[in-house]
Amino acid sequence: MIIANSKFSEIIQGFITNEINAILNKYNNIELEKIQKVEALISRINDADFKQQLLQDFDMTFNLVTDIGDNYVDNNVIKMLLWIKNNTSLDIIVSKLIKMVDEVNEYGYASINDNTIIYKKDEDLREFAKDKLEYMLEDEFYIDKLFTKEVLIEMWRDGTTKSDAIRELIQGIEVEELLDMDIQTMFEADDNKEYAYAVIDC
Repeated sequence: MIIANSKFSEIIQGFITNEINAILNKYNNIELEKIQKVEALISRINDADFKQQLLQDFDMTFNLVTDIGDNYVDNNVIKMLLWIKNNTSLDIIVSKLIKMVDEVNEYGYASINDNTIIYKKDEDLREFAKDKLEYMLEDEFYIDKLFTKEVLIEMWRDGTTKSDAIRELIQGIEVEELLDMDIQTMFEADDNKEYAYAVIDC
């Protein structure tokens, strides 16, 4: 193959030709079934930017195809799977991710494990916080973290119940701060809302 560009010397054109030939050889040697599976996935993506991201790396995209298998997935599940594979050490099967996306759409959040959630930013997480605080207020470590000694004395004097304490905490402090959430933005969903990944200190 000859590169007709006077900008490059004959030697540099030789390097370019070798690299192009290596790429052509790579794709000529890929099994047709693999190519068809990748093409099928890419053709389902209607997000132009995300599609371009997948087109940057055939091997990465084929790995996604392998993980997805015969499951029907939408853009959000694929984006979530790719983000988790690239940014965490979690090993989550696609069928669980599909359920998690459904939970996020219905409840605003979904739990990956005891201290990690995925949620849509700006969603109301107070019910989630309430459930976590039920557990946290049984642990002396978190009680000392959430309340000063003076406040604890006042609560004891006033006969404050655990339910009262939880209600006051949720009403007075943003959930992200209250649960000391370490938050990372994952991606923008099809509805233009951002998904976030958060690890909770509890």
